[in-house]
Amino acid sequence: MHAEITVLLGEPFGSFGAMMPVGHAAIYLDRVCADGPLRLRMCEIGEPQGVVIARYHRIGQIDWIATPVMQFFYATDDPKEIPAYATPEIAWAMRERYRRRYILEIVPDGNEKLKATDEWWETAGNAYNRRFWGYQIATTEEQDEAFVRTMNADSNHHSYRMNNNNCADFAANMVNLYFPGSVRRDRIADFGWMTPKQVARSVANFGKAHPEAHLRVIEVPQVPGSLKRSKPVRGASETALKSKRYLAALLVLQPEIVAVSAVLYLDHGRWTVGKEAETITAENLAKVPSTTVATGETEANKTNGDKRSMQ
Repeated sequence: MHAEITVLLGEPFGSFGAMMPVGHAAIYLDRVCADGPLRLRMCEIGEPQGVVIARYHRIGQIDWIATPVMQFFYATDDPKEIPAYATPEIAWAMRERYRRRYILEIVPDGNEKLKATDEWWETAGNAYNRRFWGYQIATTEEQDEAFVRTMNADSNHHSYRMNNNNCADFAANMVNLYFPGSVRRDRIADFGWMTPKQVARSVANFGKAHPEAHLRVIEVPQVPGSLKRSKPVRGASETALKSKRYLAALLVLQPEIVAVSAVLYLDHGRWTVGKEAETITAENLAKVPSTTVATGETEANKTNGDKRSMQ
């Protein structure tokens, strides 16, 4: 898994996920690393590769945070430390260790449960609460370097808005930095709202239209445990149709909306998440790429560099 950008589609969980089952979107880059939580750098040869970048609703005045990929999924760098059965207490303890190691300046001791910063825990150990799907396409080193420069020049000031600047909008903008125009809103099926599912679908369509992108679909399973299992990701019209709490109310109050949503979903919104996905383990994510001493290139680059390169 080297030299790609991946849209991560996290399944919804908890009470908010039941109310708004659109899930969460993040970006995984496997040739870029975190230089602290607010800056990026190109990964060094011989180090575990990868960073996950996402926009968050409420972590002080910060817009996005960069998290090492293993920390993002499991709140540890060592696959051997991942619990075979995760409990809320274990997950919290591992996230607390992550907080003190990576984001203590952003969320100091004593602030970890304050409302202004209480979403920090969603930056680590995500596989304890959600299953993730990933839609991955190839990038060049030049694209990655340009992306790092752009993000490091960003003011990174809180700008989250549910309707038009959410986590999916952020992910869409990141993909469009690499491949302009590849991700667009579905103004019909999603009522003009950018959803995580639409970002993933756009990348899948782009990959199918461009064989040189080497589209790959991956799954990062939710860790077994007593934490509730996440639910399937839905788009906007799909939510209106398939969420019982919305459907029951709309049938009584505005049945015409149900009919319109059904037409929009059947005509534009149907798309199966995770089809032909390859399951990725923590060992895969933690693997250090092999290198050649003479050239300093990864074996993957040496073998696949030409065919994976995109202009």
